[in-house]
Amino acid sequence: MPLLSHTLALTALGREDLARTVSSAYGVLHGARFGEDGLLLLPSEEESRRLEHRARELGLLLTEEERAAYGRRVGDPLDGAKVTGDPAGSTEREVTAQDLADEVVVSEAELSLRLLSGEHLAPGSTYLATEVDPQGRPVFAPDGEGWVGTDLTVASWDESGVCSVDFAMREDAGTGGATENGAEGGEGAPSTTGTVVHDHAEETLTLEADLRFPVESAMARWGSRLLRARVRVRVDLPGWFAAADGTATAPPVTLEVDHRLVRARGQAVPAPGPDGTWSVSGQLDVRGVGLSRPIVAVAAWAMGRSLRRSEQWSVESGTARFQEGWDDVARALPSVPGFLDDVARTCASARPDDRPRTPDL
Repeated sequence: MPLLSHTLALTALGREDLARTVSSAYGVLHGARFGEDGLLLLPSEEESRRLEHRARELGLLLTEEERAAYGRRVGDPLDGAKVTGDPAGSTEREVTAQDLADEVVVSEAELSLRLLSGEHLAPGSTYLATEVDPQGRPVFAPDGEGWVGTDLTVASWDESGVCSVDFAMREDAGTGGATENGAEGGEGAPSTTGTVVHDHAEETLTLEADLRFPVESAMARWGSRLLRARVRVRVDLPGWFAAADGTATAPPVTLEVDHRLVRARGQAVPAPGPDGTWSVSGQLDVRGVGLSRPIVAVAAWAMGRSLRRSEQWSVESGTARFQEGWDDVARALPSVPGFLDDVARTCASARPDDRPRTPDL
C-alpha cells in the first residue's frame, strides 16, 4: 500500500514566543466588538491600513513585489492551452480563466462575522462566519450553489482549561443544521461539521470533522456513507518540543482520515537538526479498505507519477515554498504577540461608524 514520506529542514520556533502568541491571539478574540445588528465592528480604514502595513513589515503578508514575483514563478497557466481550431483547448482555456477569476474573488474577500445569539465567547453563543467582497456582498450568493457560511457554537470557554467550538458549514441560507431525526445528508444538512478543542493546560489542539462531499453519482446517492469521511488532527505542543530536543515521544502531530473505502494515517515528528534547526519527518500511509485495496493502490501510484511528471507542481517546489513561508513566520514570531496586542486594542476601540455596514446575508 502507498506510504509517502518526506523530511523538511525547518527553522526552530521559540516555545515562549509561541506561548505569548497564543495568549495574544486570545486577546484579539476578547477585543472583538459587535454592533446592534450582531455584525463584527471593524477598525477604520486608516487603522486597517496601518495594521496591514505592519503585517507586511513583519512578513505576515506578501508585499506587492512579492506577489508579482510569485506570479512570475508560477507562470501563466493559460500558456499551454490550445486555442486554434481546437474546441477542447478552447474549453480548457475558458475553465482555467474562470478558475483564475474565482481565485481573484476569493483572495480579495474579507471575513464577515455575525453574533447570532448569546454573549460574546459565552458557552452556547452562536455566530455565522462568511466571506464578502470589497463591496460587502457575500462571495457566494445565498440562493446559489456551494458554501455560504459557517455556523460556530461555543461549546465551552475556559482559558485556564478547555476552549471548544463546534462548526457547521452551510450550503444554503437556511439553518444549515442536521435534520431533526439525525439522518445523514438531506436538504439543509451542512457539508462539514466538527469541533475544534484547545486544551490550555495540556497545550494540545484537536480538530475533528465529519465531511460530506456535496456531490452525488450513480454509485453514491445523496446521503450515502460513500460521500462522507471523518477527519481527526491533533497537535501536542509539549510532545513536539520534547521530540525536537531529542527525547523520544509519540508522534506529536497526527492525522486520521476514515472513509468506507479508504483509510489514511499521517504524522509529523521533529528531531534536532544542524545549527539548531528542526529536521521534521512526515509520513502519510494510505490504505484501501476491503475490496477497494487494489483500486486505492493503483490510484495512488498513478497520482504519484502524475505529480512527479508535472511541470507546474512538484514535491520539491512545494517543499521550497512551504519552507520559505515557514522561515518568514519564524523571523516574525518574536514580534507577533506585540502586533496581535495592537490588533486587540484596535478592535476593542472600533465604533459602528468606523466602516461601512456589511449588507445582510
